Amino acid sequence: MLVENLQTSLQRQYDLAIPYQVQQFVSHDALLARELAATARQDNQDESPDDAAAIEETVFICQSGDTLEFTVYLDHDVLDIASENTRTDRHGRLHTYEQHTIDSLCTIVEGVSHAVCLLWHAHHDRQLRAVDLELQAEVDKYMLLMGCNPDDDSRGRLRRQLFDNARFTAPADTALHQRYKVASEGAASYCEWLSQAFPGPADQTGLTQELARFYRLSGAAKFEHIRRLH
Repeated sequence: MLVENLQTSLQRQYDLAIPYQVQQFVSHDALLARELAATARQDNQDESPDDAAAIEETVFICQSGDTLEFTVYLDHDVLDIASENTRTDRHGRLHTYEQHTIDSLCTIVEGVSHAVCLLWHAHHDRQLRAVDLELQAEVDKYMLLMGCNPDDDSRGRLRRQLFDNARFTAPADTALHQRYKVASEGAASYCEWLSQAFPGPADQTGLTQELARFYRLSGAAKFEHIRRLH
């Protein structure tokens, strides 16, 4: 249910029409995830999880010609923690207050975000780079978790938790680490600007329009848009 609720929230937030259900692409098979991660490491060391046994969320993508196949692995225990302690209100806002739940919820949001982004871009025949996928996921985590942080102080803490205190599992000298770093820094800058440009309930229409426009930009245009905001 949480996966479906997150997909609905993301589609509502960005005004997306996607004729697919993310749940159809989700796997909780840890053995399969380890096998896919090992295969990916053989193909490209920098582009795959370093410790397959520690995977909690990842997306495995295979593209051949015009055909795109992907599997979103979500650790079942992490999903259970997030599901048991998170509720979604009638507006699609998430509510949870326990730190370990927020950590688990971020993991699940990232997986669902990746799937929604892949499905929307594939459905509209749009190109998508890996760094663009990560950038959008970081923005999505902040936007969806704002429901758990209703005031300015708590949202400031949320930004610090997501961005200032971010730790990347990939080794510092790898392309994967650099991708995560670039995406996190871009999202941090954009989310800080959003909080300043649309600070209150009266600005919700403008915020919704901005988010919908941002989602539809190409990856390079998103980073250029962020650069021009500051």
